[in-house]
Amino acid sequence: MHLLTVTSSSGSNAEKPPQKKKKVHGPRPLSLLLLPDELSLNCLARVPRCYHPSVSMVSTALRRLIASPAIYVERSLLRRTEHVLYVALRSCVTETPRWYTLNLKPFGQAYGVNHSLVPVPSFPPVPSWGMSIFTVGSEIYVIGGCVNEKMVSTVFVIDCPSYTCRFLPNMKQARACAAAGIVGGKLYGIGGCKPRSSNWVEAFDLKTQTWETVTGLNKVEMYEKMIRSFLIDDKIYLMNRKSSFVYDPKEGRLERDPLLNGQWSVGSCVIEDKLYSFGRRNTIWEFDTLGRVWRQVRGLEDLPDKAEGSKMVNYGGKLVILVNLQEHSTEIWYTEIELERREGGEVWGTILLSTRVLASEAFSPIVRSLAVSF
Repeated sequence: MHLLTVTSSSGSNAEKPPQKKKKVHGPRPLSLLLLPDELSLNCLARVPRCYHPSVSMVSTALRRLIASPAIYVERSLLRRTEHVLYVALRSCVTETPRWYTLNLKPFGQAYGVNHSLVPVPSFPPVPSWGMSIFTVGSEIYVIGGCVNEKMVSTVFVIDCPSYTCRFLPNMKQARACAAAGIVGGKLYGIGGCKPRSSNWVEAFDLKTQTWETVTGLNKVEMYEKMIRSFLIDDKIYLMNRKSSFVYDPKEGRLERDPLLNGQWSVGSCVIEDKLYSFGRRNTIWEFDTLGRVWRQVRGLEDLPDKAEGSKMVNYGGKLVILVNLQEHSTEIWYTEIELERREGGEVWGTILLSTRVLASEAFSPIVRSLAVSF
């Protein structure tokens, strides 16, 4: 019998255990957290706002940057501002309006986005009723109103990105349900007080930060309270319980406009200097202030029935309707309409979305709907 021996080059008869292969590590992926804040903000500013809640959950550092006011400055520089919808509802329990914002959840089911109205607890308190509100960019101006059943002369501006307020000097005249708007660098407050008041119209110079009384207006018969007002082509359009008026600050004229009474309703809005309003039998009408004509918006046969208290809002050039489908309903529905101008001047509407955005325990009428951009 022959024995076969295997020897290694070292002369050892034992076989060495195999050596483990070394792992080769590639370059580490670059993390947003490793970048300076300036670069991180530049990246985050390009992310749509609907993704911000998800991004904030990644780390405390990203949450800090998302909550920083600097991100909105960066978004403005990059021209990435978005339109944000706010809705004020009045509870049956308290008269103080509760504020909601339209939340777009990118991981929803309908159209890839789930629309819902969510509370904004940090929204600054506003007067219980009678305040005049309008928006400029990312800010909301609040003029007058009633607090503890008394009219006030306060004026303040809400910065929506930070939900902070800055107060302007008080008006000379306390007002509730006044008309308001900014024309030529001046903030005007009109009515909301006795028509015989010497301060029936006031103007606040945004540069000098002072109020002045506007005199020399045409004498027209008007009610104390204004129901609605809009700014179109540097003119303030007013509506009270009986008639409609147009105030031209540059010319110092206040005139009655009977043609506006044809279709103008409380829940109307302005888009590209055109007034949109609810009509009879569930229709929408457009008023051209230059052509001086009302036109029905075509193509809206499937529009949900509106109820008393429905509101319209200009949401980034689209017409949005917020409505309680039935009287004293606890549900609020959101309808988004895209407008198209066709040959011959006809305007057509296409319903992009109609969905329920809020189901509350009690009826909450819609006080106001506003859209800002930041």
